[in-house]
Amino acid sequence: MKFCTVNMFLSALMLFSPACTYIDKTRTYRINDDPLSQPQMTPVRPETWDRRNVEIPLPDGNILRGIAIVRSSPRANAIYFGDDAELAQAATVDITRLSEKYNINVIFVDYRGRGASSGLTAVKYLPEDALHVFDKTSRLRREVPTFVIGVSLGSISATYLAAHRSVQGLMLIAPISSFEDRDMYPKKQKKRMLPWYLAPTASLFKVKPGFEILENSEPIYQIPHVSAPLLLMHGDADGVIPVLCGKKVYEAATAKKMLLIVPGLGHNELSLMDGPGESFMTRFIDECFGPVISSGAY
Repeated sequence: MKFCTVNMFLSALMLFSPACTYIDKTRTYRINDDPLSQPQMTPVRPETWDRRNVEIPLPDGNILRGIAIVRSSPRANAIYFGDDAELAQAATVDITRLSEKYNINVIFVDYRGRGASSGLTAVKYLPEDALHVFDKTSRLRREVPTFVIGVSLGSISATYLAAHRSVQGLMLIAPISSFEDRDMYPKKQKKRMLPWYLAPTASLFKVKPGFEILENSEPIYQIPHVSAPLLLMHGDADGVIPVLCGKKVYEAATAKKMLLIVPGLGHNELSLMDGPGESFMTRFIDECFGPVISSGAY
């Protein structure tokens, strides 16, 4: 009798909670917090001989701002889309090191409402804004090949860009699959997302975003349309975006591809400056702009 009473109580709470609905008889909890909902602003710093400030006007009047680290004789261009905590001006030192190490131009533009960019920050703008970044930086990129790097949430921008524009390579680090992928939300994360009275039943819920996104814009849907070679790297101890999500994106890719799963590494612990990340990026750049890249997982 007590068990039935508790079940009836929980069912009533789920029925009247605005964040919970029934979809195809599956309990679905909608996340109402957009991952990019908290703006973080930084000032624009003066230019130097190797760092230029970038301004990209958008059709709605907003302006995306970022930096471009330029080399005198670059081997390639990299358009970099960071995770939701990375800001272009604050990342100048790291981006400069990346540029110097691989002799590449690096373009890093802040998302709307973050860093030095204007506007309302939201996931729904990421895909189309990525195309504007590519289209408006052709002069900076000059006549050398371009590849795209997407880290964590930046994988949305990077994959969408690679699916809709001609680039010579796509690199994804700890990418999301889709916001509707059940495996995106391990049980511990679900417990934190759910109201306290639903936390004990976390395993029963499928999580969906309550915020607006461009339909089918996430990597799992866009990667089959990418013809450029892919390098995907993920740590198998990632507690933010589970490695299974990265593997799903890799499996859905139809172009030539390389996979690096690093044991014991968590989210944002994979470095492009040293360790296995460095060796794979070096190989990726060599093969993208040289012989046809070989397909395989490592």
